[in-house]
Amino acid sequence: MNRRVWILLGAVLAVVFIVYLLPPIPQSESYHDFADRRAFLGIPNFLNVASNALFLLVGLPGMWFALRAGAKPGTFLDARERWPYFAFFVGVTLTAFGSAWYHWNPNDHTLVWDRIPMTISFMSLVAVLVSERINVSAGLGLLLPLIATGIGSVIY
Repeated sequence: MNRRVWILLGAVLAVVFIVYLLPPIPQSESYHDFADRRAFLGIPNFLNVASNALFLLVGLPGMWFALRAGAKPGTFLDARERWPYFAFFVGVTLTAFGSAWYHWNPNDHTLVWDRIPMTISFMSLVAVLVSERINVSAGLGLLLPLIATGIGSVIY
């Protein structure tokens, strides 16, 4: 790996180490209070729950594109770049379900399932940036550790 990758990796590890020394940040119970709590068709917080279907409308075609079109020459400079994008769209798709579940029954336990899929998407985008701006192999090598670190941060 080149020097830039080692600097980035060192900075990320230093931040992770510092954050894990801090106590968990408690979630305020008022976070779960929504302005619109109307139910419809037996679904509480209906608009909050139903709006998550839009994540499916983006996530599923995105996964298809990353797998199918990403395999075609010329779509990406390096065909391996599709994998961080695929992981991003998997996270977006999972957000539809995790966020809908949270908004159906908002509490600290369901909030975790809202945040984990979003974290998968966010960390995949970091891997995309590393792949495109630094090195494809470095981005691919960081993809799973970044996702695992993101999920760990939510669980922590």
